[in-house]
Amino acid sequence: MKTQRMPRVGGRGTPVLRPIWWILGMLAVAGAFGAAYWGFVLTATGQRADELALRGAAAYLDADLARRPALALLGDLPAAAAILLAVAVLAAAIARRDLVVPAIALAGFGAAVASTQLLKHVVLERPDKNISEASMNSFPSGHTTFAAAAMVAVFLLCSPRWRPLAAVFGGFYAAAAGGATFVLGWHRPADILAAYLVAAFWGLLAGLVIVLREPGWNTWNGPGSHWAAARAWTTLLWVPGVLGIAGAIVVYWRVSAALAPGSEGSLLGHLLAGVLFIVGAASFLFALGSAFFSWQTSARR
Repeated sequence: MKTQRMPRVGGRGTPVLRPIWWILGMLAVAGAFGAAYWGFVLTATGQRADELALRGAAAYLDADLARRPALALLGDLPAAAAILLAVAVLAAAIARRDLVVPAIALAGFGAAVASTQLLKHVVLERPDKNISEASMNSFPSGHTTFAAAAMVAVFLLCSPRWRPLAAVFGGFYAAAAGGATFVLGWHRPADILAAYLVAAFWGLLAGLVIVLREPGWNTWNGPGSHWAAARAWTTLLWVPGVLGIAGAIVVYWRVSAALAPGSEGSLLGHLLAGVLFIVGAASFLFALGSAFFSWQTSARR
């Protein structure tokens, strides 16, 4: 009986798939998660940077002008994300006449949400470094994981030519959700980064299964084939992603070197660094994911 080989290289008009890159991607995301946990939770320096950003949010954003929109967003977030995901699942099921792929995307979403709760409450601990009063572990953020994982699932369910546009929407939505938890003082920037990485890990795993399941459907002809696949959409994520992360590093370095910790200027600077970091991390990861999926599902000519 002849066995079928996994579709690593397709013929004309089919995607060139190399699962090793997906596995390496998942390992890289897991490594980044571990590095973030070690750097921001297990070390005093990282805890201090994270805590100063949280204190900055409490000092400068503890007003109705900032808190009311954040509370409204987080109050509507589960319902909005669930509705968007349900619409995407229904549309994909009707278009493909297949429930397997929507089920895979939903499984990835559920695994991300469940693993965040497991990591936060069972696996990981936050050692007390005498830096903050709150010693209970909050890494990763559950609210942010829910939002980011839902957007990743919507991204997976979109046709490849729509994914660059979906990535822009998902990245900005995830950034808004993470920013809202930060403004309210519920989570530190590192907690939000960890949530993005959890969503990215399960998104890669679910994406690989989907691409292997339906390699033909995941084929597309490149950025010029459809307006929603234009390179400009990914650029809208790369710019705030790179500038946000770089800006956060520069602001944090300048503030730490020039101002006394806990001073008014220091708290404001760390607040700015935290906001830049959150927006930059969400934008960068969704841009990277969009570029990776575009590369792995592009048609061979």
